[in-house]
Amino acid sequence: MIFGAGREADVDAIMELESGAFHPWERWGRQSWLDEMHADDRFVITARDADDRVMAAATFQCVPTPDGDHLRGGDADLHRIMVARQHRGEGAAKHMMRAGMEWARAIGAERMLLEVREDNDAAIALYEGFGFGPISRRENYYGQGVHATLMAAPLAPQRPAGLSDDGLD
Repeated sequence: MIFGAGREADVDAIMELESGAFHPWERWGRQSWLDEMHADDRFVITARDADDRVMAAATFQCVPTPDGDHLRGGDADLHRIMVARQHRGEGAAKHMMRAGMEWARAIGAERMLLEVREDNDAAIALYEGFGFGPISRRENYYGQGVHATLMAAPLAPQRPAGLSDDGLD
């Protein structure tokens, strides 16, 4: 797998991923993905196979603090993460989650949030493995009778390897 920033040329392949990952009423349109790629406060990552085909994609957003500062103390959101069916279980989602959380931590976010369908056991297991826990329920979030769980994970500041808590060796 090869990981890199999402590009406009990837949108058709990302739309195919949308079709395989979400019900029609949950899918984002082409313009939504283009907007994600061009927004300053977003991180869009793709995974490609050996033939350079997009096999997975994810997008994250930095949410500013109440004073409008994107770079300290705010939250980050996972907007989307999806993997082509034939590539599920190969580690792409884990890699993209790790990259998104590292990006959020690097820009100063203190917490990451996401919504997940209550019946999506595979996604919930992935998120729990990254320290996410439920914080609330959103009734009918994905349509009548289809509820979401809002989950959050703390983003502890990263310290260079080998440094003690006080920063001195």
